Amino acid sequence: MKALARLVAVLGAVGIGLFLFRAAPREVVLVYDLSRVPGSTSVAVELRQGGEVVRRAELSVPAAATQVRHRVQLPDGDYALEYRVATSAGTLQGRRPLAIGESGTIVLPLGP
Repeated sequence: MKALARLVAVLGAVGIGLFLFRAAPREVVLVYDLSRVPGSTSVAVELRQGGEVVRRAELSVPAAATQVRHRVQLPDGDYALEYRVATSAGTLQGRRPLAIGESGTIVLPLGP
């Protein structure tokens, strides 16, 4: 009976540990690929989860650059990325899904 109680306690501790590990934010680098939006000067992004804004950023685009990097910490889950790219010819807006399940770099093509 003691062995069964220990096994249940160990399994419970492992389960709680896994739950807490998955809830911890992950280091993610979002790379906004602007190659389809020539002449980009800035990018404004909002990351939403369940309709609530969890991150917001406005990033300048260096001259002739086709990518902008954005380092964030996010827990696992599904997000919506809403973006606005300013160019010399006007503004382009869009929305795309984003799923976080591990740390690392995610390249996100923006544009038409």
